[in-house]
Amino acid sequence: MKFTVSEDYEDLGAEFQYQWISLLKDSLKKHGVSGEAAKEICGDFTFDLSMLLDQGDITHDGTSYRPVISFSSDEEILLMQNPEFEYHEYAFGNVDEAFDGK
Repeated sequence: MKFTVSEDYEDLGAEFQYQWISLLKDSLKKHGVSGEAAKEICGDFTFDLSMLLDQGDITHDGTSYRPVISFSSDEEILLMQNPEFEYHEYAFGNVDEAFDGK
């Protein structure tokens, strides 16, 4: 398997974030939370999860790890996060798009 870093990660990462926002939005609606309250919950959660992905550390057995998301188009390529891409920069824009756009 080939590990690669590409500009394509930015589009994939932003779309992945949009998809998790949509899932959370649908779940909140299913449980009776909608409108501005749902948007605020999605914004807070998305920003916090994005910060965990961008700057968080998870310690296990004395070793610190940073969670990362990668994308695979097939069994040959694993697209790794571009160091310039940060999820938190897209958080509120994607929430706005999920609630007001698409």
